Amino acid sequence: MTKPKILCLHGFGENAELFKIRSRNFRAVVGDTADLVFLDGPIDIGSLHMTTGDLVDESIAREFTNLGWWWMRRGRSFEARGIGKTLDLISKVLTEQGPFDGILGFSQGASLAIVISALLANPSDGPLSLGDVDHPQFKFLVLAGAFQLEVPEYEYLYKQPFTMPSLHMVGTYDTVVDPERSKIVQGYFDSPDIFEFVGGHFIPQSPKCARVMRAFLTQFIPALKDSENVQSAGSTDVAAGAVAVSA
Repeated sequence: MTKPKILCLHGFGENAELFKIRSRNFRAVVGDTADLVFLDGPIDIGSLHMTTGDLVDESIAREFTNLGWWWMRRGRSFEARGIGKTLDLISKVLTEQGPFDGILGFSQGASLAIVISALLANPSDGPLSLGDVDHPQFKFLVLAGAFQLEVPEYEYLYKQPFTMPSLHMVGTYDTVVDPERSKIVQGYFDSPDIFEFVGGHFIPQSPKCARVMRAFLTQFIPALKDSENVQSAGSTDVAAGAVAVSA
């Protein structure tokens, strides 16, 4: 029996290897019941995190692999530079490695997951495109620190409600993506599941979060019903202040 396949999209300034570490709770829950594909963003933004000394030391510069899915430019107009290159990559991955059952997205990766889903639903409604990709709509999305791609010409992506099941993780003290921005995104989905936790901009490592993710994913990964993978994510009680709610 073919395992479900999940595309994993990191945040701005991260990369696939780093996201594997930061999503370890999710990976522990899933275990070997699904195939996880961690993708590197095509936009190199490593110099953002370098000092002047780093920039002149080539041996150090080569070690930076801070990547993104687009570069947000704010001037007289808003522009997501590089998003075309990203969508070309996504189209190639969907065609060559798909089909994917769902997406795990964090921060900018969560924003991209929504964009991809919108383009699969309405491929010819606006300036963004996945080309001639032939891929079914995703069965589910797991999003942490999600936000809308805030470019006026891309507002059309959010006009139609998203009908696939979705789990949204929101840190009440997130200072990178304001929780209100994530709440706006939740409003675009039919009956989203929402997990709010006391914390910042990350995927929680708590046992409570593991149980919430497991309960959500069991709908799409039958093997989870019989597995005990969630125990490896932690077996202690709920972290203080964590709360799970459904909208």
